[in-house]
Amino acid sequence: MSLFHQGRIGHLSTPNRIVMAPLGRARNSEPGREPQHRSAVYYAQRASAGLLISEATHVSESSVSRPGTGAIHSVAQVAAWKTVTAAVHAAQGRIFQQLIHLGRKADPARLPGGALPVAPSAIAAIGEIATPAGPKPFPVPRVLEETEIPGLIGQFRNAIVNAHAAGFDGVELHAANGFLIDQFLRDGANQRGGAYGGSIENRTRFLLDIVDHAINVFGPSGVGVRLSPHATQDGLSDSDPTPLYAYIAAALNQRGIAYFHLIEPDATPEDAKLAPLLREIFKGPFILAGGFTQESAAAAVAAGRADFIAFGRLYIANPDLAERFRLGAALNHPDEATFYSGGDAGYIDYPTLAEQTAQAEHATS
Repeated sequence: MSLFHQGRIGHLSTPNRIVMAPLGRARNSEPGREPQHRSAVYYAQRASAGLLISEATHVSESSVSRPGTGAIHSVAQVAAWKTVTAAVHAAQGRIFQQLIHLGRKADPARLPGGALPVAPSAIAAIGEIATPAGPKPFPVPRVLEETEIPGLIGQFRNAIVNAHAAGFDGVELHAANGFLIDQFLRDGANQRGGAYGGSIENRTRFLLDIVDHAINVFGPSGVGVRLSPHATQDGLSDSDPTPLYAYIAAALNQRGIAYFHLIEPDATPEDAKLAPLLREIFKGPFILAGGFTQESAAAAVAAGRADFIAFGRLYIANPDLAERFRLGAALNHPDEATFYSGGDAGYIDYPTLAEQTAQAEHATS
């Protein structure tokens, strides 16, 4: 099998095995956090991917990061995202919306009333947050009361319903990179008792409750989950990750969801990789992400280590990445200075190969 074979994710047929990973680009409106026309252009430009996964999108006002990040909890946000999904579908593309709650990594300065962020336990993330007053250490979060957790799950359900109303083909639950769902999963951040702490079964309950709500809205074929067992950059850890992620894989397999999306850098030592075990447990489409090149991605798919490979940075500068891969064409290089700068520059002005060819022909004519 190659990167260019047709595939299937849930109810969707895909023209290739290339996925655009979720990429925050800080181009949404302020203070409404609604996508603008340029976002519809941006995603439609990249519609030749097998699947587009949207930027991480906040499920409520209690989850807020840098200015320009998107959200899906208001009527106006739903209306704005409809223009994005319509543009992608008009370009024959497929798109899931990634849903996120920051938990302990939210910025109190941007939360309603300056409230503390919430988390399963009162353990601060390691590192600094970029606040309006400059970088500051992550605050110690407020511990969620068990009676509050159903309401928080309800915020995810509302966002899932809104994503469906906005025309997305499905949702991806962001259970990776130290955000709220991940904080519940790993015992380095979740040291609570009760129904959502302690055992693996209890720590995974928050994620699986949300998955079940998503299935009720989209059906299992419209639900994906992203996980990052090796991410430790903000101090997140687990004392025994293998049985934790094996349990999650088995629970998601039982539910028959659309895909399992694992962040496991290709450079991870072979004896530390969890993908072989998780792929054996989860029988559905398996997406790998983590610094893959075209060559290493092709090798992973050909060897059956994954069904799809997700690319991030390469998609920033190459809207037609799949076509460039297919032709072995040179790639554009991303301009890091414009990753979060706002506006069209470095967002929708990277040329496709066809545009570059036309420009070259015009210059020599």
